[in-house]
Amino acid sequence: MALSFLVRLRHGRFDAAAAPGRGEWPPHPARLFCALVASATDDADWAVLRWLEQAGSPQVFACATARTNQARRSGYVVTNTTSPSGGSQSWPGRTSGERVRVSVLPAVDEFAVVWPQADADDATLGRLVRLARRVPYLGRSTSPVQLSVMPDVPEQRPDWMCFQPTTLGSVHSIELRVPYPGYAEQLRAVYAEGRRAWEVARAVAYAPDTAAAVPPGDDPPVSAAYADLVVFGFDGPLAPIPGNDVLTVTQALRKATLSRVADPVPPQVSGHGADGRPHVAFLALPDTGHRYADGHLLGVAVAVPQQLPAADRRSLLRGLLADGGMHRLNLPGGRQVTLSYQPDRSRPRGLLLERWTSSGARSWTTVTPVMLDRYPKAHTAADDLVARALVSAGYPRPDQVDLLPAPAVAGGVFAPRRGSLPEGRDRRPLLHCRIQFARPVRGPVVAGALRYLGVGLFVPEDEGSVL
Repeated sequence: MALSFLVRLRHGRFDAAAAPGRGEWPPHPARLFCALVASATDDADWAVLRWLEQAGSPQVFACATARTNQARRSGYVVTNTTSPSGGSQSWPGRTSGERVRVSVLPAVDEFAVVWPQADADDATLGRLVRLARRVPYLGRSTSPVQLSVMPDVPEQRPDWMCFQPTTLGSVHSIELRVPYPGYAEQLRAVYAEGRRAWEVARAVAYAPDTAAAVPPGDDPPVSAAYADLVVFGFDGPLAPIPGNDVLTVTQALRKATLSRVADPVPPQVSGHGADGRPHVAFLALPDTGHRYADGHLLGVAVAVPQQLPAADRRSLLRGLLADGGMHRLNLPGGRQVTLSYQPDRSRPRGLLLERWTSSGARSWTTVTPVMLDRYPKAHTAADDLVARALVSAGYPRPDQVDLLPAPAVAGGVFAPRRGSLPEGRDRRPLLHCRIQFARPVRGPVVAGALRYLGVGLFVPEDEGSVL
């Protein structure tokens, strides 16, 4: 008893963007459902789609993210936007703009979306086969597919791993958009109103089957010092908060978190009496990595250590998310910032988990500078101190550390605002850098003397995100 859709990428690539400038992998199950919706022609088709949306969140069998490459294309195209001054010589009054297209090139040109508990009768299965045959592509029209339907789980391929639904806070979880009860009608409604499908998207956490994550002979990704991020966006009308206010915001975030966690506050949450164990880190998330990035803060995140005991973890998550979740930060000067917890959000990229929690990357670069633990001595180079800071934070020692005069990521924060250091904290050297690990490392990556307040935050390097 199962229902599977086997997808073969005819050109060996998947053209869809998870975020601006970054390809989507593994493919979101909602992509498949939307393609089936686009193929529906009569009431019987819609009845089958309503049945499928009730079947729960499916599994995804695909090659590991580490077994994919990305290709990037860009060019200027005529848009539907009009302007008195125009912009296109061929279409007066129409503007033109640069468009970037990213493709994912997986090691295996097939993947499967599987509902392991779905039990389709012959009539339902026949309708689904009919719908599948009409699907010409997934994602963009430039990635044609051949879609097959089977009433069973497909035979496991050597290069496949299983991404399956998990619970909030699971280690190394990612978010995938999925169908849900009422999704088909929601899609019909937004189409009739001329809106986009992502406006009614919902996402759930998925966890990879790490036993099958890396084929033999490949280096498995190294686990991060932190298991997960709980992300809150800034909500409502708000004057942009500049990135150099990172410490002002993260100190307010720490204070708000401690006020909501039940006594006694766990040592790794408060930072007092943790006996050398990693603390919870309070992060500010800047707008970075795209052409117009200016580094203003989009929101905040609380990073949960891998070594946090289960009871302390529950206490922390209860404090952050109970009763509608933490919803306000009080900044100096009486200023208040409203927070919004939306785990199913699809934009902006800076508030998506995958922006900071890569499933495995070797090259990382700072968006906020690393504060060294001490001043470099004559016999100790600054790059060695950066490497030691990463080891102290729980990561492997990088093979290479390149010191940079300024952030390499568009919108990176040069330094925290002067005067915003925590009281009693000595000002030590702040350095931007690019690091290279011998093996892929899962994020988030944050290191240095002020890592628990978000100074020393890295992002995985991808094409188009660095200057």
